[in-house]
Amino acid sequence: MSRHTRRQLVRAVGIGAVAGLAGCSLGSGNVPDGDIEVGTNYFDPDSLTVEVGETVTWAFADPGHNVCGDPDDHDDVSIPDGAEPFTSYDGDNRGATVDAGETYEHTFETPGEYHYVCVPHAAVGMQGDIVVEESSGGTES
Repeated sequence: MSRHTRRQLVRAVGIGAVAGLAGCSLGSGNVPDGDIEVGTNYFDPDSLTVEVGETVTWAFADPGHNVCGDPDDHDDVSIPDGAEPFTSYDGDNRGATVDAGETYEHTFETPGEYHYVCVPHAAVGMQGDIVVEESSGGTES
């Protein structure tokens, strides 16, 4: 619970700072469609539940961020056994970031809990969770 409180505080402070520097404008308004918005030190929502086989899209509202779901690239990352790691950057370039207005997507094939980060900002709470559930597969009567 305290992790979310700290994250919310960091997000609020970051948004306030950006608004102050940008003359109360929070960017160009050119945020692409996506499931998760990536902004100034936040993922929104910071927790999302999807079904196996669903694709999640991260939409970058601000530059200077990335998505890391590879436990080999950051100690705070965890994924289910047998799951494919995912990153918005190629190879070992953990510092590579995505430009504002761009998207990154990943299809989740393994059920379980995924904890991912923005590598440059994980220490300030830019972390998120995805829960992947088995498809209900049933029909309603």
